[in-house]
Amino acid sequence: MKRFIAISIGLCFAIGGEGQTNTTVPPQLVQATLTRPGGTPFYLQATISEISDPNDRVEVEMLWVAPDKWKRKIQSQEFSQTLVVNGDKVFEQDSSDYLPLTIQVLTSAMVSPQTVLDSYRPGDFARTKANGLADESGKVCFSANGKMCGMSRNGLTESVGAAGRSLEFTDYRRFKSERVARLLIYRIDHGDSWQARVNTLGELQKHDEAGFKIENPTEKANQIRAVVVEEAELRGLAQQPLEIIWPQVLEDNNTAGQTSYYVSLDRSGQVREVLPLGVAIERADDSARRQILKWKFKPVLRDGMPVQAESILHFSFNSRAYGPASPLTDEEVRKLATNIVDPVFSEGTAPSGSTFEIRIAVDEEGNIIESMAGDGPHAMYQPCSEAVGKWHFSPIIEGGKPRPYRAKVICRVP
Repeated sequence: MKRFIAISIGLCFAIGGEGQTNTTVPPQLVQATLTRPGGTPFYLQATISEISDPNDRVEVEMLWVAPDKWKRKIQSQEFSQTLVVNGDKVFEQDSSDYLPLTIQVLTSAMVSPQTVLDSYRPGDFARTKANGLADESGKVCFSANGKMCGMSRNGLTESVGAAGRSLEFTDYRRFKSERVARLLIYRIDHGDSWQARVNTLGELQKHDEAGFKIENPTEKANQIRAVVVEEAELRGLAQQPLEIIWPQVLEDNNTAGQTSYYVSLDRSGQVREVLPLGVAIERADDSARRQILKWKFKPVLRDGMPVQAESILHFSFNSRAYGPASPLTDEEVRKLATNIVDPVFSEGTAPSGSTFEIRIAVDEEGNIIESMAGDGPHAMYQPCSEAVGKWHFSPIIEGGKPRPYRAKVICRVP
């Protein structure tokens, strides 16, 4: 019997990379390319917002006459831009030197899916009308046999899982002879997604030429341009060893493997964003991403000028490669802790003198990345966990360098 799942806004991508996978042919999408040569002039107004926090908003307005005559305005607390293109002249005014990946991806995809299709690689997934995994009713299937399918309330919903470009296109509506998705969802990771809602899209009947006049063009060196580069090129520009000090996760199984991240650099070569792609152990993910964000590269150059750059970085994962081989004892870890507070046990929690063990994993910065209950009366777990969570830990030092560790903390009932 076929299995269906009711889906409200977007389709859950945590099912896995099934669907169209083992092919080098980019997927075909219903989403129209509004900005193609000869396209219909249009006016577009859209709102980009974080799904978990709709108050974090980006307003986008675009007037497009032709590929060489258009203007766009982006307004948000994080980044604002006024961009006018008229022939070979460009005027660009930016509030900061870095165009966030979310804004870049969604503002491009809502008028053309090309950057998404260009990012598609063998092994990526696609669920589209063309490959039979999505249809007009809103049904989307996660495998070709149709045994695991979902229903979108927005009708036809197409998804592409490309690196740095994991998007859903849905709520398709007519624009002239084509169809354009009015809702796009950008999946950054399992807990972070943004959506772009196209509120207005209409034919631009006439335009004011004065609005496209550029008296003082912006030099190319001051224009923000983003490119995708191969991993080898980016690694060759690294200004430090690209080494991740993996924290010691508590479980002894699944301690090694492969993982990858999608990184975005500003024009100075500083890493600004890190997106997980294939994460071996999620509990170590935050620590790895914090380390990558500290890395610096020589600027990526195109035509002799620095550009924003994106790339995939692959790593071998080993959570036992750094730090002591065995967990620290309670006595040893307390020497590395400050702000030590004792747990408060309610009367009758456990007999006086009872002990409970909390197992913790601390990364190379002293952050607890994981805790787990050990031996002892279960009623002692919550008070112990809350108390240890308030402690401040230092990393262990080996060879003059901070290293992660595991430890056992013992709590006692007075």
